[in-house]
Amino acid sequence: MGQNQAMTKAWLVLVVTIAVIGLSACARSDGGGRSDAATATPVSPAATLVPMTGDAILIETRVTDARRHTGEILGALLIGESAFCSGGASSGSSQGPTITTTFTCAEGTLTVQYAPTQRSLVQGAAWMVVSGTGVFDGLHGGGSMVAVFDSEDPDSGREVFTGTITP
Repeated sequence: MGQNQAMTKAWLVLVVTIAVIGLSACARSDGGGRSDAATATPVSPAATLVPMTGDAILIETRVTDARRHTGEILGALLIGESAFCSGGASSGSSQGPTITTTFTCAEGTLTVQYAPTQRSLVQGAAWMVVSGTGVFDGLHGGGSMVAVFDSEDPDSGREVFTGTITP
């Protein structure tokens, strides 16, 4: 019985090792055999630095019209463990490469700026708080954002903003 257990353990170690190697290889692409990494423009490391103090922030949006900078907040805007902005909307404008987006909520507004440099369906940039009203008044901070647009309809997509906010 001891020899069977040793053989079973050896096979288990081999199977787990193969699975880990396979999963790490899949992490390098989108899983469909193609990777957009070669076409994306890297973001400067200095542009992605986020303050390490304050509360984490997470904003997820569905872009309804990229040309008009309109969208809706998915779920809630999260700051720390508090949820705000259920049913909120996003709107904005652009001047040159800089986009100004305002998240409008029942609790107030939060305005951020960012400037994605990629001209592709996947874009990313550092963002910073410009102003706020209501519960967002006086907040400072920023982080990173990523937008992924639909190849069938490049005016629609999703955005995710993450970072750190301080009062």
